[in-house]
Amino acid sequence: MAMLIAEIDCGSLDGVFSAGAWPLLGNLEDPELRRLAQSLPATVLRSRADSTTKKYLGAFQRWKTWAEARQGVPSFPVHELHLVLYMQHLSESTESKAAVEEAVHALSWLHGLAGLQPFSGSPLVKATLEGLRRILAKPKVRKEPVTADMLKAMVEAAGPAPSLTEVRLLAVCLVAYAGFMRCDELLKLRGSDVTFNAEGMVVKIESSKTDQYREGASLVIARTGQVTCPVAMMECYCRMGEVDHTSQAKLFRGIVSTKSGERLRKDGGLSYTRLRELLLEKVAQLGFDPALFGMHSLRAGGATAAANAGVEDRLFKRHGRWKSESAKDGYVKDSLERRLKVSKGVHNDAKPIQCHGRGR
Repeated sequence: MAMLIAEIDCGSLDGVFSAGAWPLLGNLEDPELRRLAQSLPATVLRSRADSTTKKYLGAFQRWKTWAEARQGVPSFPVHELHLVLYMQHLSESTESKAAVEEAVHALSWLHGLAGLQPFSGSPLVKATLEGLRRILAKPKVRKEPVTADMLKAMVEAAGPAPSLTEVRLLAVCLVAYAGFMRCDELLKLRGSDVTFNAEGMVVKIESSKTDQYREGASLVIARTGQVTCPVAMMECYCRMGEVDHTSQAKLFRGIVSTKSGERLRKDGGLSYTRLRELLLEKVAQLGFDPALFGMHSLRAGGATAAANAGVEDRLFKRHGRWKSESAKDGYVKDSLERRLKVSKGVHNDAKPIQCHGRGR
């Protein structure tokens, strides 16, 4: 978080930390209290996840730039009339519901940090937001889940002697699929986070999207004995890449070519963009439309396969590290057979209709 605060520069938030209750801290005479007061801005900025804080402060800077270019519009505190005008501006300039929602949530949060009334209780802001949501609403287009057959095709395409580059991608795909793993969870893994045993492997997830307090989680993945076994592929990757399982170096790193073959870079890690490129290249090579898939397709694919196989709901949620039912269900694409069971089930006790006469 220290890096995040340094990147953001709390000085750019002087308007926030000089409004509401904050001026009272400037009157403190006790040296220890003054020291504590200096540390407080960084502390309250941690009331949200690092990524959320960075996103909200980016939204605040965009609001500030817009406000300072207009006459009579103070950047902070934010007047609700100015806010709804800004919301209207965002809707016209970005045509994005997400951009409008982000601005409202960010400015409301910063108002709360200053001890001011957040906008969640403003009828005008709520009405404007609801209106823009309806105006900007677009159908959700979810990426298709990766299937077990696709993964098998990936493994077979790599051949009997795959390169380290190929094994790295296969390990990522198979582990993400079997572990319902998010891309950021994969990219954060270190060599010391993976241990193997006779039954499979244990993956230590230090933090994730739903783990706001960094309690961590241990994910167990079983050996399958098939060509798509995630454990066997991870072992192969670690062996070929000479991964040190006591190291804090990133598990999935860049690869360099040498005269003696490929090897992992000593430090650094793969980026989301690069990993996504590698996955979509492979998907296209297999004859699928890459526009239909993304990194979330791996997590969604594993979740879909498990749900359609009837995995117990409690274990399903724990394995995927979901906190809510709605979040979990958003990843699952039910099979046609399971969907047909719903309407079949409501007629189990009904007797079939006897139709007589000729049809036309």
